[in-house]
Amino acid sequence: MTTTLNFDASDPFVLLESTAYVAHSYHGLFVDRRLTTTAVYACALLAIKKVLNPVAPVYKYCLISVTNILTTTCQYEALKYVSFPVQTLIKCAEMIHVIVWGTLIMQKKYKGFDYLEAFLVTLGCSVFILFSGRRRC
Repeated sequence: MTTTLNFDASDPFVLLESTAYVAHSYHGLFVDRRLTTTAVYACALLAIKKVLNPVAPVYKYCLISVTNILTTTCQYEALKYVSFPVQTLIKCAEMIHVIVWGTLIMQKKYKGFDYLEAFLVTLGCSVFILFSGRRRC
């Protein structure tokens, strides 16, 4: 027995080739980041029972928050056009970017083993992704 399911096109969750697809990335961003963070901070403030006064003016916090939301939304929108293996490879290669920018901008000193480790992790993910589709006899 098969059942045909009909979905409203305006619904943010659309059934596409028997997998769930979120049509709008800002929905996940808002729920994941903002509501969870707000709930955790509210619970923490209730637990410590102290009033926290902001160090910087509130408008500066708002500016940082808005830019964080915009950049993350753009990131999620861009990832819609990239395959999952490429996304995984980019996440693995992120270690190299962190080390390079940490060295150039933050003037951090990393050991040679850290560079080697980041390179080997990226190389391992690359080999796994590039050659995982081939069958062995």
